[in-house]
Amino acid sequence: MSETQHSIVEYRGKRERGPCGYCSGRCSKYTHGMWAHRLTVQDYQDLIDRGWRRSGKYTYKPTMKKTCCPQYTIKCGVLDFQLNKSHKKCLKKVHKFLNTGIRSGTGDNVEAQEKAGTSTVAGKTTKERQKEKQEPAPGKGPDPTKPPCKKAKLLRLEKKKQKLAKVHQEGQAESHGLMENPSGNSPKSIDQWLKELSTENPKHKLEIRLVATPHTARSARDTAEFDSSYEQSYEIFKKYQIGIHKEKPHENTKSTYKSFLVDSPLEPEKPSNGPRCGYGSFHQQYWLDGKLIAVGVIDILPYCVSSVYLYYDPDYEFLNLGTYSALREIAFTRSLQKEAPDLKYYYMGFYIHSCPKMKYKGQYVPSFLLCPEACTWVPIEACTPKLDVRKYNRFEDADKVDENGVVNLDEVLVLFERQAMPYTVYKALNPRARDEGDVKEYAGFVGKKCYQRMLLFRS
Repeated sequence: MSETQHSIVEYRGKRERGPCGYCSGRCSKYTHGMWAHRLTVQDYQDLIDRGWRRSGKYTYKPTMKKTCCPQYTIKCGVLDFQLNKSHKKCLKKVHKFLNTGIRSGTGDNVEAQEKAGTSTVAGKTTKERQKEKQEPAPGKGPDPTKPPCKKAKLLRLEKKKQKLAKVHQEGQAESHGLMENPSGNSPKSIDQWLKELSTENPKHKLEIRLVATPHTARSARDTAEFDSSYEQSYEIFKKYQIGIHKEKPHENTKSTYKSFLVDSPLEPEKPSNGPRCGYGSFHQQYWLDGKLIAVGVIDILPYCVSSVYLYYDPDYEFLNLGTYSALREIAFTRSLQKEAPDLKYYYMGFYIHSCPKMKYKGQYVPSFLLCPEACTWVPIEACTPKLDVRKYNRFEDADKVDENGVVNLDEVLVLFERQAMPYTVYKALNPRARDEGDVKEYAGFVGKKCYQRMLLFRS
């Protein structure tokens, strides 16, 4: 049996009383972990479907019943994804900046200058032109030349009535065969939004590049492409960690960056029925006018795109890059699904209902949470009422059994002295070994699908 066909992992057991970054608890976070020397993309897919997640080559699973902030794996179905108002607002803001150069909410654009009366038209400022026409300045009293202003609520009602009337007219036209391509009432997809918001001659150019990490790279060209932007990526990461997360400069060395976001245990694969880019770990880079401003670290797996981390230049925080990159990754997943039909989910990491800054993930509809005991997916709408009452919950019915969690030591594969063998054979060769409890724990956490394929390193 060749070890190159298998994932190789080293179980590290439980990590007691770690610091929590969500509730600031100093000794309240509990996890189980293992070091992944190598993982096939299918094995990692099956691991995250049991609540595991990676940080570099270290994979971990929260001890849900014990930890202070239970972390539930969350995924979004990209084929049925629906934008909400907040998402649309974010897209409009970014594309307004790209198309016109206007930065919403700042004072360094034409719109802000107009409001301040400092923009010039024919050599005169807005205030000077208003004075010449003897017009009252905006916001300084009623304008006698215009009708009285209506309240925002009335304007919204009128707009809604107009929209309903238009829909009614289109419906009548369709029923009489007067419309060749009726729009109907179905909401526009994210792909349509991204296409409609773009213009042919934008003020700024945003380019999104998919770059394979060194382990996933298949050619010298791929490696050179990643290396050419390595320094820029690292500087942005350091700037982000210091500016956004308030970390100290010495905490963000090149080695910590590499081990956290560059190193990956995933073995790249490029099957004929998969996406053209293949499976593995990638950096999705955002280049604005030739300048790198953000990087989304992602894993492309058989059934999903898994978001690992996002970091960006804090100078561009006004673009809401956290939300924008998530929407872009959803659109990217939709494009991959056209090449690989099984790849139809976007994994957003962990959802923490008790942490306000992590609850936003539930706004990506439709979303599903992983039941921590049955390891099945449940619509988030059915989970949140339970989480409102208690931090830790089982979402499935009590009679739902996790069949993949049944442990049979005869089927657990281990790697001993460069040979793959069942654990029972290893135990016969090493009668003094006292690791049966750890092996059972490991097998229960990773599940039958994985422990039958992965090799558990034994020394």
